Amino acid sequence: MTDRFGRTIDYIRISVTDRCNLRCRYCMPEEGVPMLEHEDILRFEEIVAFMRVAVSEGIVKVRLTGGEPLRRPGIVDLVRMLLAVPGLQDLSLTTNGTLLPQFAGQLKAAGLKRVNIGLPSLDPAVYAHLTRLGSLDTALAGLKAAVDTGFSPIKLNVVVLRGVNDDLAPYLDLTRRLPIEVRFIEYMPIGPLGEDNCLVPAAELRRKLEALAPLEPADKPRGNGPAQEYRRIPGAPGTVAVIAPVTEHFCPTCNRLRLVADGHLRLCLFGADEIDIKPALRPVVNEEALRAMLVRAMQQKPECMPETARDYGRTMGSIGG
Repeated sequence: MTDRFGRTIDYIRISVTDRCNLRCRYCMPEEGVPMLEHEDILRFEEIVAFMRVAVSEGIVKVRLTGGEPLRRPGIVDLVRMLLAVPGLQDLSLTTNGTLLPQFAGQLKAAGLKRVNIGLPSLDPAVYAHLTRLGSLDTALAGLKAAVDTGFSPIKLNVVVLRGVNDDLAPYLDLTRRLPIEVRFIEYMPIGPLGEDNCLVPAAELRRKLEALAPLEPADKPRGNGPAQEYRRIPGAPGTVAVIAPVTEHFCPTCNRLRLVADGHLRLCLFGADEIDIKPALRPVVNEEALRAMLVRAMQQKPECMPETARDYGRTMGSIGG
């Protein structure tokens, strides 16, 4: 599929649930968000029906997100069902890692090959502060399960907040020991922290990394991430990169759509425009209507995210961003 600006759209992120077992400060308010009713969330069969049409139109890469996707009962079955869709080339999953000790082996056996893990701090107190309900030991057990199971690549997502978790040295040390890809991500003002002074610009993150250790260029791992330049400590099995959605946004090369758990196709992470696909799925699947909605999405997908303050319509936790 090609949008009206000539970008090839071949990747979709699918939020399978709005529920999460953590309450990360940059993602959800402490009380959480109003939960969707069971009947409002797309069933697995509906997700797969949509994906059969989407793949036939050119979507070949899928990432499962949440909330926390491993909270969705039967998630391993969904992995298996999606991998059976003819033409789908790549399936991955983003998780906070805390449930991976339970699910890593099952997911690998179902055919999943790679995961992204959100790990906002390697300091136990800071991790507990940022996640409100989380334990660093539990998260690290999830990382170990991912490594031991053989997922590759394993990417660690670190949303950096000024004065909170902007000590990058522990992550560099982690890359000396593990074959992981640590990605430092600019804070995006779409969560409950709003437009607070949390942002550490990508240029500053790069300076911090260069001051900590000598770094050499490294190959970009397989995947769909927007990080452009990977670096490694010479001899280290792991790498680091910076993702700059705010100060160096990648709108001109955007290749993605997002499907929210309640069946709304979101055209831009930072934009509130959505297309409800449920009418084309219920009470029966209407493939031609789904194709028409994808055509409409290509016509409506914006050229770039808004540059001024805006109403995002949802929090980051409910988008699966």
